This record gives sequence, structure tokens and C-alpha cells, in this order.
Amino acid sequence: MFDIKYVVVSTNVTDYFECDMKNGISNNLLLIPASPVVIKINGRLYKHSPYIALFFPKGTPYFYAPASLPYKDYFIQFTSDKPVTEEYMIPPSQPIHLCDPARIFDLMQIIAFENIAESPNRDEILNNLMKTLFLKICESGTDKNTIPHYNELLSIRHDILNYPERNWTLDMLADKLHISPNYFHSLYRMSFDRTFMQDVIESRIQYAKYFLAYSNQPVNLIASNCGYNNTEHFCRQFKKTTGLTPLQYRKKKIM
Repeated sequence: MFDIKYVVVSTNVTDYFECDMKNGISNNLLLIPASPVVIKINGRLYKHSPYIALFFPKGTPYFYAPASLPYKDYFIQFTSDKPVTEEYMIPPSQPIHLCDPARIFDLMQIIAFENIAESPNRDEILNNLMKTLFLKICESGTDKNTIPHYNELLSIRHDILNYPERNWTLDMLADKLHISPNYFHSLYRMSFDRTFMQDVIESRIQYAKYFLAYSNQPVNLIASNCGYNNTEHFCRQFKKTTGLTPLQYRKKKIM
């Protein structure tokens, strides 16, 4: 069983800091930076791209600091009756590159919500969610570093997910890595098990959902803010992805 002590999702730190726990802490720590980060491994400092998972068992020394600002991360402190390193084959204090960080972040947000919910099945729900979380991380454990341009692709994916309004094109991204568009497409799919355009569309639709739910902006302005030059195309893509038109989604959220 998992016992969650503390969950933090989507921090947004603008000042430099160093988290230097020379004796570790009394709980297990799962840390997932969504920004470039500096971590210490075997006494040496390494700069890593975002979207890695780091697991530190209780009592394990660790050090991390932002490699750039603003800095964002997700983390959970917890205890468990079985060692995570054995149960899920998660290496301690070693970065695991995440193939699908958006799914991991979604899971952690659900865990954060359920952790404060007053549900009679709260413990069982959280236990199953934590199992799912570590199984998803374990799936990502294959070594992606052998893929050419992998770190550059991680950086590009980070920008796609965080800046959906930009005009992302296959030719532009391939030119950035000085490779052909077809080769870029193959490497991206090999790295993340999805195409770059799937990520572009998903990030834009998620961005649009936010504006529809929490602003009064008209649909044409939301389409423009999310990177669409054509409102009709945005509406078609939104309905194809969500099953609802933008106005239907807004009405449902208001109700």
C-alpha cells in the first residue's frame, strides 16, 4: 500500500534555489521536472532536459536545482509497504526519460485531487493510482538516449507542449536539427510513440479548453491565441478531439 504524505503539481518558481538533502528525507520522493534541471549523481552535477522522473528512496541523499528560470516541477512524497525499486524496477537516483509526460502529469493531478477528497474509497483509489503511475514510468524505462538527436527532440517537445500558439511546422523543426522532414518525423515518433503533429494538436486543444472554461473570449480569438489561422478549422479539430463544439464545451463547463 502507498501512503501519500505530500503532493505538489505544476510549481512555478521564478527565483533560483538549491535543494540539497545530504541525509535524504523520511519519505520516498518522486520528482518530475518539467523544466531543465541540474541534478547530482554519484557526486557529480549533470544538466538534464525536462520530462525525466527521479525516484529517491527515503534516507537517500539528493541534490537538484533549476538549470533555467522559470522552473516547474511535480513531486510526491510517500511511503510504501514494498520497495518501489524492486516492485516496479525503478532505479534509485537515476533519471528516467518519459515518453509521454502529459499522461504522467495528468495522473499526478488526479492523485493530488484524490489525496484531499473525502471519499470512503480514498485509500484504495490512491493506491491504484500510484500503481498506475509507477507502471507508466516503468514503461518509459527503455533507454532513449541511443536515438539520434534525442535531447534536442525533448527540448522541442517541451516547447510544443508549453507554447501551443506558435506556428509549428515539420520543415521548420527539421531544419532546426539540420535533418530532413521525413527523418525528423521518424525520430520524433520513435522517441515519443506519437507524431509531432499529435502533440501540437493536443497542446492546442488543451490550451483552448482553458480559455473556454475560464475566460469570456470569443471563439475566433481563442482559435487565434491557440495557433489557428482559421476558426472553422479550429472548431472542426476541437470537435473531432473532444466530441463537442467549442461553445458546447464552454456551456458544459459553466453548468
